[in-house]
Amino acid sequence: MIYLDHAATSYPKPDVVLDAVTKWFRYVGVSPDRGDGPRTRSCAETVQRARRAIADRTGHRADRVAFCSGATEGLNLALRALATPGSHVLTTYYEHSSVVRPLTAMTVARDLRVTRSRSTEDMCRRLAEGEGDLVVMTHASNVTGALLDADSVAAAARARGVPMILDASQTAGYVPLKCGAAVVVASAHKALHAPPGLGFVSVSEDVELAPQKFGGTGSSAALERHPSTWPQAFEAGTPNTPAVYGLAAAFEWIEAQGERALLNAARAPMQHLIQELQGMPDVRLFHGGESHDLPVLSFTHQRFDPAEIGAILAGEEIHCRGGFHCAPWVHDLLGTTAGGTLRVSTGPATTTSDIDQLVAVLRAL
Repeated sequence: MIYLDHAATSYPKPDVVLDAVTKWFRYVGVSPDRGDGPRTRSCAETVQRARRAIADRTGHRADRVAFCSGATEGLNLALRALATPGSHVLTTYYEHSSVVRPLTAMTVARDLRVTRSRSTEDMCRRLAEGEGDLVVMTHASNVTGALLDADSVAAAARARGVPMILDASQTAGYVPLKCGAAVVVASAHKALHAPPGLGFVSVSEDVELAPQKFGGTGSSAALERHPSTWPQAFEAGTPNTPAVYGLAAAFEWIEAQGERALLNAARAPMQHLIQELQGMPDVRLFHGGESHDLPVLSFTHQRFDPAEIGAILAGEEIHCRGGFHCAPWVHDLLGTTAGGTLRVSTGPATTTSDIDQLVAVLRAL
């Protein structure tokens, strides 16, 4: 199979990640802070190593990093804490449903006012003019690959004392995250090349979140009340330790490869695809258009629905994705609300030959 859906989940995972997950199942089998002895201590150190690697990238303290089931849980956690009743929330048209749907629900439940921007320049202008009590934005579009200027927005938000939540699910593992956002959330299974079912929320010291679930945290004390200290307050329940083992190994692999080198390796076949598709009859491309954007491209075909093209490609063992990509608002901008787009997203292991086979099928339509 030719796999071209890395914006959804990176595949295949590096061998070192698979080895780390297997190591937990074969030789570890315990969770951190659940028991005593060298095996538990070693497990806790592996988890802390992953936590420190996240903190190094976000600029927050390691003890202000909490693991969760994914970016969806992390974004819900942050939004429920910071989008207080009556707030004016600034966001973008490029958001994933993990932002869109919580905001939509809270617009009614908490009487929020939500303003969507087409550009980070517009967000900065609104902040400078006194608008907004909270900013939440994606770092990059998962439909077009456009990389948004989170640094400028974070600076404008800090100047006003407005907290900013950054959804770094598309960029973590490819792009520096230390932009000054008060909260950084990401999933582990995309460019971080770690297993699914894991994400993180990283929070600055001046922002307080409220736990949304309560339960066991491995505390040594017999407490009825849920702990309030970071990160235990936000990690109730048995943790996904095998995935954290994979994430710790993934960070070491990324360090050895280099984020920039991995991104450039994924960009090269994408640039080849863009060149091949430009000018192709009946094809309309949607891409950020800048050299620094992520290796994600969407397109439509005048004679075929995106779902039809996706099915044709699947029949040729080429895995892309057709539809709306869990990003409903951006299709209003693109004019693709009828059927969405066909999305191609490359990874570091994608080859020019993979792209040529994709293009050959499209030319034969």
